[in-house]
Amino acid sequence: MVSKSWICGFACAIGVAQSLSCEKHDVLKKYQVSQFSTLGSTERDTPPSKTTEKWWVNVCEEHTADPPEGCNKDDMLCGLTSVIMPDNKDAITTQIIDFNRNIGFSVEETENALSLSLKGATWGSNVIDAVLQFQCNDNMKEDEMVSTTWADKRIQLTIKGPSGCLKSKDDKKKGDDDDDKKEKKPPKKPSSASWFTWLFLYGLLFTLIYLMVVSYLNTRGGSFQDFRAEFTQRSTQFFTSLPEFCREVVSKILGRSTSQRGGYSAV
Repeated sequence: MVSKSWICGFACAIGVAQSLSCEKHDVLKKYQVSQFSTLGSTERDTPPSKTTEKWWVNVCEEHTADPPEGCNKDDMLCGLTSVIMPDNKDAITTQIIDFNRNIGFSVEETENALSLSLKGATWGSNVIDAVLQFQCNDNMKEDEMVSTTWADKRIQLTIKGPSGCLKSKDDKKKGDDDDDKKEKKPPKKPSSASWFTWLFLYGLLFTLIYLMVVSYLNTRGGSFQDFRAEFTQRSTQFFTSLPEFCREVVSKILGRSTSQRGGYSAV
C-alpha cells in the first residue's frame, strides 16, 4: 500500500558515529540485508585507455566478507575506479571513495524498496552522500547491482535481490494491517459543547462591539473619560438587565407552550 511508504519515514532518524548493527535496528532487522554483500563492476572504453568502475556494498557489521583491494573491511560502501593503458597491463587506481560504518545514516521503507541513505563521506575537499536502494527479488540467491549513478556529489545505487526482502511475511502483513486500521479509524465528530462555546464567544464579541459603537456615537466630540463612563454605564445596564430579559423570554416560551397544550385538551 502506498501509505506503507512512510511507516517509518526515515525511521530511527539519523544515526551518527555508531556502527550499523542491522539486527539491532528497528527496520533493518526485518530484512535480509544483513546476510549479503554485493560487488558490482562495469567496464567502458575511454580511448586510449579502458576504465573499470567497481562498487562494493556490505551494509551490516553482522556480515563478514573480504572487500576488494583498495577498500577497507569496515566500509559499508566503497567505490574504485581503475584505468588500464595500452602500454601497461597493470591497472592504475585513479579514484577511491568509501563510506565506513561510523558515518551518519537514515533508513526509509518505501513500497518498492528498502532505502538506506549515507551522509557526509569525505572525499578530498568534497563531502559526498549516497543512497542505496534494495529491491526485493525472492527468486535470486545473491544480490545484483542493476544501476549506478553519481551526480552532484550524490551517489545512487540500485541493488536487486534477497537483501530487499523481508525475513518473514508476517512483518509485511503486520504493516498492512496497521495501515488498514489507520484508514478505517472513524473521523472525530464535532462536539456540540464546542459549537455552543464558539456561538457564545461570537455573541459576546458582537455585544461588546455594539456597546462601544453606541458609546462612541453618544460621546462623539467628548473626552476619553466621557467615552469610558458612557461605555461602563451601558455595559452595566446591559449585563444587569440580561438575567431579567432571559427570564422573560423563557416565561413567554413556556406560557405559549402551556396555552397550546391547553387548547388541544379543550378540543
